[in-house]
Formats: sequence, structure tokens, C-alpha cells
Amino acid sequence: MEANKIKGEAKGLLLETGTELTYCERGAEHKEVLLTGAFYFHTAMPIVELLAQRYHVYGVVMRFDGPAEELNPDGSVNWARQWGKDLYDFACAMGIEKFIYFGKCHGTVPGWYIAKEHPDMLDCFASFYMMPHIKGQTSNTWFEAMSKGLDTMMSMALRKPKSGLPKKMEEMASIGDSAQSPIVPLYAAAPEKIWNSIEECDEFLKNMTIPVGYCFANDDPVFQDYYESNIYGIMNTRGARTIILNGEKHLMELDSPERVASEVFGFIDECHKGFYKEIMEPDLYE
Repeated sequence: MEANKIKGEAKGLLLETGTELTYCERGAEHKEVLLTGAFYFHTAMPIVELLAQRYHVYGVVMRFDGPAEELNPDGSVNWARQWGKDLYDFACAMGIEKFIYFGKCHGTVPGWYIAKEHPDMLDCFASFYMMPHIKGQTSNTWFEAMSKGLDTMMSMALRKPKSGLPKKMEEMASIGDSAQSPIVPLYAAAPEKIWNSIEECDEFLKNMTIPVGYCFANDDPVFQDYYESNIYGIMNTRGARTIILNGEKHLMELDSPERVASEVFGFIDECHKGFYKEIMEPDLYE
């Protein structure tokens, strides 16, 4: 169990595949379940705890090694799909049949896998700061900054670096080498690798059957690195809700966790009111 990747109480679950997943659980008093995945839950814990004011939240650590079933044609692990399979297996093992999924950045990737492979399990999907990239990459500012040091990379993603950077660097130190794993640039920002082709992914977005809520920060280097893809996705995801927050940056969980939670709540509230079903299933509302 990788308890160091969670700040506070951590739990472990051994899957039938032999994989042990580390997770946190908050808000067990609530009936409605929300799942979220991430490489670590340190600076993200305030959001988990805010969401747990309304939902039974499970935060599952996305792993970098161990047994794998989702392979590429060359035999290497397709981690975009494997992270999703892990979250699906977690839900099944815990007896969770229906849930909301919230992901931020790399944490969106498992949600896209479940949306593709097991859509009946999803009530709705909050995909924040990341979506499948149909139009490729516009620039590589974010990952190029990694070569200048993690502190440089993280500083450019913070609106409040004076208060946020020490917390982020403490988090990076606590999780060790996994922060710079080669898996990160290959799969962390590539949910489109869940599909066999870009064309198949494009068709999927245009025919979504699950409400998707996008949230982006206009001053986020990751948003700008995939600008053309993001605009295309915003305009071509069937029935999606999109919020663009001017002035915010990539590490908004540090700058303003309350605002992140507020946007998640707003999206879910609209889903529960049936706004998206009315758009996605118009024949039922004529």
C-alpha cells in the first residue's frame, strides 16, 4: 500500500488480479458515491474533503507499476486504459454500481475509460482541465518546463506561488521518483489513447450519452498546450457543459479549492435537474 501518497488516513484494497490499490475514503455518511483518481492525494485532499460534505468520496491512487491487463500491440502497458480498468475493478470490488466521477488533469483519464467501456456505471462525469485531444498538441510548455526543475514547472501553474509552491514541493518530495516517471508525459495528458484511433475518439465525443462537465483555466499552460484540441472538444462533445475561469491556473486545488468544489457541485446539480438529458434525449421532452 502506498500510504505516503495520501495525506491522512489511507486504506488498501487487494484486487483479484493481485494488484493492491491505495485509496482514501471520506463522507461515508452519504448515499451518493463520487469516485476520483489521482497520482497522489496531498494538495488535492481539501477538494476531497469539500466534496465529502455532500458525497461518499473514494479517492483512488493511480499506480505506475504492477500487474497489467491493458496492453498496447507492442506489449507495453497502455496506462491510460489500465488506470481506468483499475478504477472499474475498484468499483466492482467495493460493490459500487453507480457513481459520479470527478477528475482533475491526469485524474480525468480513468473517467474517460469508464465512460467508454462502462457508461452505465456513470451518473455524470466532471472532467476538469483535461479532455481527449482530437487535434493534437499546440505546444509543449508544460512538460518542457519539467527539464528546468519541478519548482519551475509548478510555479508557472500557480496563481499564488508564495503560499502554494512550498506545499506542492512537499508533496513532490513525499512521493519520490514517481513524480518524474516516464509514464507521466506519455499517458497523463493523453486520455485519447484509450481509443484505438483519433477518429474513433472523435466519434465517441460527438455521440456522448453521459453528461460531461468541463472546467478550464485560461491561464493554465496545459490548456494552452492543447488549445486547438480543447476548443474543438468544447464545441464537439455532445451535451457538454463548459466553464472557463479567467485568471486561474493549473494548480487551482492549491489556489482555490473551494472554487473547484463549487464548480463540481454546480455541474452535478444541473445534471440532477435533468438539463443535459433534455439536450441529449430531446425526443423525451417534446
